Amino acid sequence: MKEVYKLRLITDTIGTVIKMAILHDEYNKITAKLEKQLFENISTLEALFKDCADVVKRKLTIGGVNKIDIYFIYIDNMVNKDLLEEDTLHYLIHKMDDLPNENQFEYIKNKGLRSADIAEVITMDEAVQFILGGDTIILVDGFDKAIKISVRGMPNRGVPTSENEVAIRGSKESFSEAFYINRILLRRRIKDTNLKMKQVKVGTRTLTDVAIVFIEDVAKPEVVADIEKRISEFIIDGIFDCGMLEQLTERNWYSPFPEFQATERPDKAASAILEGRVVLLVDNSPMALILPSTLNSFFQASDDAYKRWEVATFIRIVRYIGALLTIALPGLYIAVVNYQAELLSSAMALSFAASRGGVPFSVLFEVILMEIAFELLLEAGIRLPGPMGSTLGIVGGLVIGDAAVSANLVSPMVVIVIALTAICAFTVPNEEFASAFRVIRYLLIILSAFLGLYGFILGCMILLIHLAGLKSFGVPYLLPFAASGMKASSDGKDALVKYPIKDLNQRPTFSKEEERTRLVRKK
Repeated sequence: MKEVYKLRLITDTIGTVIKMAILHDEYNKITAKLEKQLFENISTLEALFKDCADVVKRKLTIGGVNKIDIYFIYIDNMVNKDLLEEDTLHYLIHKMDDLPNENQFEYIKNKGLRSADIAEVITMDEAVQFILGGDTIILVDGFDKAIKISVRGMPNRGVPTSENEVAIRGSKESFSEAFYINRILLRRRIKDTNLKMKQVKVGTRTLTDVAIVFIEDVAKPEVVADIEKRISEFIIDGIFDCGMLEQLTERNWYSPFPEFQATERPDKAASAILEGRVVLLVDNSPMALILPSTLNSFFQASDDAYKRWEVATFIRIVRYIGALLTIALPGLYIAVVNYQAELLSSAMALSFAASRGGVPFSVLFEVILMEIAFELLLEAGIRLPGPMGSTLGIVGGLVIGDAAVSANLVSPMVVIVIALTAICAFTVPNEEFASAFRVIRYLLIILSAFLGLYGFILGCMILLIHLAGLKSFGVPYLLPFAASGMKASSDGKDALVKYPIKDLNQRPTFSKEEERTRLVRKK
């Protein structure tokens, strides 16, 4: 048994993932059971948690006439110490005088522990994982098993307010870094026994909890099986955020468009689960991943369902127009001014020419210069504290734009085009999806600079072909605007135009075909 756990200690000196994976496989093949002798188990735990100052360990003797040694071990500040010491420990020390001579383990488990969440542990590996997860382990001398007590009390910031996905109507709650809180936020919204949460651990060192959340009779089993397979395909030393899990499991790694939809809002995740989609929760991450995802789903905000259908439809059309402008406007401006000036009216052509008077640079250099300047302002505004970041964005944009025009480095029209492009990018509700448009924009700028309007059209065609070839867990990315053969007629009612909620009686194609009905009027 000790040789097995020495392998785990040796991994501290191994620098390659391949060697670590081999040790991980050998470790899983061997079941290291607990010893009956308490000192054997203590020596193993002492070796594993050597130089771990945050691990609390204590050996006690309990009982009256029949005394027995027990051993407590837990991680400080990961348990509720008041509940553990004042309730459990105090009762074991002062209320176990009638400890019998036989079946002492069962007596301690059933009579000495005043907690409902307890379980037996038979292997050292299980005991270590429970300890690292915030539970308390009690070892009893003479028995080759231990008792796990769940009295967790990890520090957390509670349920925060949503900051990145602000909604006018609806819940203001957001996911937090606490894994158990995120599970509760979903369970509180979907009170159904068919809501399943399959939990796995990812990372040989971090042992990060990952929950696969879905409704069993609505979600497609092949989608659930696919994400489980993808998670099990890799071995890594640790993950700290759902973004790392997303990059490890996505198939379209070459595309700037995300295969998963990230959200910090539990109501949005719950709504996706009801549609038949799957949600991934990662411990220590305040975001959840939703799959499968389509282009249309990224344009839907969480509060669209709470607004009247006319207002929601108008706002969605504005978002699509904003996304189109943020991609096309700079490239189209370059193509028209450099190559197809005849498309402009005489008055507009003269206005453009007058605004460029005295500017020593080409239109391409002007556009790229201002694009980079706005990207730098955006990045600086994100990294600075809240009040300072917003002030820098406003003042920096005004000062730099005005100074560049006054110095004849750029024309006023380019400043207007780039500013409008930047504003339109923020109309897309999902930041990661909007970032993909920011990258594609440079492709259209380059093609338009060399080929004019033909290059602009070519870039748009390349973009459409690329989007048409993408799939997210078997679902076409352009659904419901394309792939109509997938029986996605109901998806069009919640796309560019949002139908009244009384007409949205069918679930999207994410769900099982026999479970599409979600709204029935009573007669």
